[in-house]
Amino acid sequence: MQSVIMKTYIHAPIEKVWEALSDHEGYVRYKGFSVSKLLKEGEKERNGVGAVREVHGMGSKFVEDIVKFEPPRMFEYKVVKCSRPLGHEIGRVELIPRGEGTEIHWLTVFWLKIPVIGKLMEPRTKIEATDFFYDFLLDMKDKLEAEVSRSA
Repeated sequence: MQSVIMKTYIHAPIEKVWEALSDHEGYVRYKGFSVSKLLKEGEKERNGVGAVREVHGMGSKFVEDIVKFEPPRMFEYKVVKCSRPLGHEIGRVELIPRGEGTEIHWLTVFWLKIPVIGKLMEPRTKIEATDFFYDFLLDMKDKLEAEVSRSA
């Protein structure tokens, strides 16, 4: 099992960052995603608990259930279907207000469902996933900070 942990700071209010991260269909605006769509709306909130999203990134197709949703602070998701032989324990995105901006803590825990060699391939997949998530977050950071500075 591998844990990918990413942290970044965006000089934008937590509400703006939350809006971007919880807009599952909006992920295509950012680097790395070719498809992002909502397959099923959440029980109480469109993108909240019970929502099912499909995203294409890292050369793979992922179907994810939103299992926890606490605006504007945190949501958790679980990959329930993947075009790769991937098992997924949990993904957690947490937002923490810091000064005039927002710190993002993103954790995802996965394993490869390939007998014997899966364990050998996991470290490389972890590097690939880390690079992918950082590219996404840095692109989001650039766009949100530019938007905030234009409106200031």
